[in-house]
Amino acid sequence: MSMPWSRLLLCSVLLAACGGDDPVDGDGGVDGGGGLDAGVDPSDSLFPRDRVIEVQINLAAADWDTLRAQDPGPPEATCAGPPGVDAYTYFPATVTIDGTTIANVGVRKKGNLGSLSTTRPGLKVKANAYVSGQRIAGLKQLTLNNNKQDETLISQCLGYGLFIRAGLPAPRCAFAHVTVNGVDLGVYTHVESIRDQFLTRHFGDDGGNLFESGGDFVPGGTGGFQPKQDETMPDCSALDAVATALQAPAAELEARVGAVLELDAYLRFWAMEVVTGHWDGYANNRNNYFVYESPVTGKLSFIPWGADALFEARVRSTRPQSVYACGALAWKLYDTPSTRARYLAALRDVLDTVWDGEAMVAEIDRMQGLLRPLADPTNSGDYAALLDGVRQDVRAREAVLRAELDAGDPVWPYAASESCLVSVGTINASFATTWGTLDTFNTGSGSMSGVVGGVDATTTTVLAGAGLDAEGQAALQVLGRLPDGRYAVLFLGVTDPASFRPGSYPVDLRNVFAFMTFYDPATDTASGGGLVLPGTLTLNQAATTAGAPVSGSFTGTVVEL
Repeated sequence: MSMPWSRLLLCSVLLAACGGDDPVDGDGGVDGGGGLDAGVDPSDSLFPRDRVIEVQINLAAADWDTLRAQDPGPPEATCAGPPGVDAYTYFPATVTIDGTTIANVGVRKKGNLGSLSTTRPGLKVKANAYVSGQRIAGLKQLTLNNNKQDETLISQCLGYGLFIRAGLPAPRCAFAHVTVNGVDLGVYTHVESIRDQFLTRHFGDDGGNLFESGGDFVPGGTGGFQPKQDETMPDCSALDAVATALQAPAAELEARVGAVLELDAYLRFWAMEVVTGHWDGYANNRNNYFVYESPVTGKLSFIPWGADALFEARVRSTRPQSVYACGALAWKLYDTPSTRARYLAALRDVLDTVWDGEAMVAEIDRMQGLLRPLADPTNSGDYAALLDGVRQDVRAREAVLRAELDAGDPVWPYAASESCLVSVGTINASFATTWGTLDTFNTGSGSMSGVVGGVDATTTTVLAGAGLDAEGQAALQVLGRLPDGRYAVLFLGVTDPASFRPGSYPVDLRNVFAFMTFYDPATDTASGGGLVLPGTLTLNQAATTAGAPVSGSFTGTVVEL
């Protein structure tokens, strides 16, 4: 029985931030990548459309082991406090890109929660970490994302390309085949870092204030934003100005917000998050974005980031597909009739002028041609099947959104304080199995109860398996067969297998995570359910040796993002 467990796991983490960029630095430069193809912009050679770039990284074996094992610390700096310790450590390395070698660069881990990995960590390569002014094809830094949240490998490049097509500032994107010390780590996504070069190209000036997500635009809620230009004495007043403007009465809202935010651009950005299904961005999850205060206009603009979980055909049972309104800015604009109308007009416009399903399918075909030899070297067809799912979503998305729009203004049913994590039910389970059965069907036993999204998940026909997942985490899957032939699926994970021992553990998204969905074996599709938070995993028996008994129970609240 083939079940998309890894696909379900990719959706299981609420916060999937890609990790902080380093502060933007402005030193002059000597390009260490002169052997790469040169053009008007030499960095174009690092974002090709006709090939996967080859990236070989070499560093001391002990440094690599330390890098891989590092956990993220607190942000280097926030608007609420002074700089702290570096989240990750740079290590000296040599990088070779498409045959050109640059020595004395810095390499560090990147990622937070959803993208963390000790086997295939996301990576930052900093050209000028040890050699002042050194560049790689004109760039100070490379961002290599490990695609942990995207089995298809294409979400980021396809998504950012659409934001660019919409006329919005968004990073360039390409594919990279990465090896470290000769070990093949597979396909990474090379995403342009949001740095001074990016800001100059899109805004004509890099001297403004840049912030990475970490808060929301509510009074007292901007302290978590991470300043990237001046960490020692950051000027965060532009963030507070938006929060203040959102408190204006409806008659004044457009003018007040438009004075401190590029409002038309934001409405288009918001619409693009919706059409691409960027559930982990600002409007739906207050996560994965940058804002830049242009010194030319004095206004904030949004920049997409962390777009690695798009085009997933998420079915939301509690809210419309055509509106994301978790973020305070999105919620207030949609709650106000005049700005709601402007948002819906922007959504219709991007459907008319940006979204072209067949052109997107052709782009997916192009990407598959580049990636298939690496993603599916045995030509098993599994990778093609994953991309077929994306094609299906792309072809169906426009009709879903237009149907909602044609029925009248979609209703957002929640108050601002209730708009982000919406409870859709509870799930309880007991399980008994043995270690090493994670990928084995028809093993284990247990029970399940609860109602999720109106579906009764109560059953005693339960299967269970346990073992290490692809990322080396201890994982449990509990499957309850329902009368209609579907399975209620509970997927539990313990990040550190050494902690997989008898005891009671709260779901905290870092050490323990949980996700629940309904799986239909007839169509090989999953739908409904969501993240389980809060929740408690109790292990009565647990060990990570082959055949060891694993038993316990779980209880939690299922929330829809």
